[in-house]
Amino acid sequence: MTKSLVSSMAAVTFVLGAFTLGSTAHAAETSALAAAGRPSVLRAACEMNGPHTDFKGTDINMRNRPGGDHVGWANQGDCAELFQTEPGPEVQCPDGQSTAAWHSVRNKRTGVVGYVSGCYLGS
Repeated sequence: MTKSLVSSMAAVTFVLGAFTLGSTAHAAETSALAAAGRPSVLRAACEMNGPHTDFKGTDINMRNRPGGDHVGWANQGDCAELFQTEPGPEVQCPDGQSTAAWHSVRNKRTGVVGYVSGCYLGS
């Protein structure tokens, strides 16, 4: 029984490690493309159809309402499909500006729908 428990724990650890590594690899890939001044393939596809923009940054919180609870993550290169803009809590942006604009978006890579501060959506 103990050997079976150890085997099960090892399998779970392996799967979680692979999931974390995959997320880190995606963030590193999009950061490397941005640093090189080259848009990712996802961004090029994002700009072709409809009201879309790219996320600015990595590990961006997506929330269930403006300033609300966490529902997912977004990274540069994921592509945001824009739905609507609403006011919410003011956010201090990394560039020193601030905004109270929150955008309802769908992360095209993950399918998660949520609100993101205007600080983290690109042009």
